[in-house]
Amino acid sequence: MRDRNLDGRGIMGEAMEIEVRLFATLRDYLPPGSSQFSCKLQVKSNDTVGDILKKLNLPDEMPKIILVNGVHSTLERVLKRGDVLSVFPPVAGG
Repeated sequence: MRDRNLDGRGIMGEAMEIEVRLFATLRDYLPPGSSQFSCKLQVKSNDTVGDILKKLNLPDEMPKIILVNGVHSTLERVLKRGDVLSVFPPVAGG
């Protein structure tokens, strides 16, 4: 995993590091140079899950299952230093 700054510029305000894990078809939205399914990102201290997904260009209309530190989460959750944000596409099957 490599550290990434999503906007390619300096981050305004207090910065912190989180880990983002995208699974299955969502892996295509990881920043260039990321590992197979995850990366560490430098983000602002008041960023929400929704902010990060927008910065990664995940379409709003795309269904997704969101976990923060292994617990179901909402787009409005404010992330904390060291959080692990995991995003999965919905699972279908029978």
